[in-house]
Amino acid sequence: MATSRPEDNIVPSLRRPKRTPKWGVLTALLVLLAAGLWSANYANNKETPITTGERLRHDLEAVWKWSGSEYKGGMEQANWTFRWDSDSDRKQAEHIAASLGFTLSASMDGSEPVDIMASASNEAGHMKLWIHSKPSQEEQSGDKPFELVLLLNTDPGTSRTAMTEMIDEVERATEGLDLVIHGGFTVRGIPVREGGAARIAALAAAKEMESYNDGHTESITYFSEALQSSVLSGSAKVNLQLAESSAAAGESGELIVGVPLITGDYSLPNN
Repeated sequence: MATSRPEDNIVPSLRRPKRTPKWGVLTALLVLLAAGLWSANYANNKETPITTGERLRHDLEAVWKWSGSEYKGGMEQANWTFRWDSDSDRKQAEHIAASLGFTLSASMDGSEPVDIMASASNEAGHMKLWIHSKPSQEEQSGDKPFELVLLLNTDPGTSRTAMTEMIDEVERATEGLDLVIHGGFTVRGIPVREGGAARIAALAAAKEMESYNDGHTESITYFSEALQSSVLSGSAKVNLQLAESSAAAGESGELIVGVPLITGDYSLPNN
């Protein structure tokens, strides 16, 4: 079964938020940027490895509990994006794509670099799979390294059970492949009132590690012992990022929760 070792990888300092109006137009770009942010290999330690799915299910339950009263319409009406990252060879990448219902638009054979973006849908929402050739100085025939990024954007109204089942489906698709997979998720929605980020941080007993405020969006990154995911941002271990933006002309205020970090954009998809 694919496992995710405790996250002691180093990622660059958190990038400054940029507000963009159209999620669909920039999806591929955001995948590329996020891939560079937190898909480095995790270091080994003496703790017993647990699966990526176990981490995601645990952290999903925790965030759902902390944030359930903070979003208009509840957690099921928020916009959820789940993300998985891994390195693989060709056979592993093709197996994952086929298992999750993706049809690849190009062959992964040959010596040319591969850059494929595929889409698929299921009961939980819409999935995107990005497969990209990874530079290697010691490539062997049929064994070229690839970088994989899988995104699941849930439909409004998707239940927690359906999200958990999708996590299980991804875990089944990667079972037995001997991959190190990094997982996380981001929740975006309209808050019922101001101060939601502070209330979530208090429920998580989270310690503030980094902060940023541009006068419109405030983003604070924390570490919480209650979450199983974590990465290093600079020298600090973090696993919870909370952002709030104030309402502007024609736009609603937003509350965003990221585990272990927010990936993508600081705007709701329909803004």
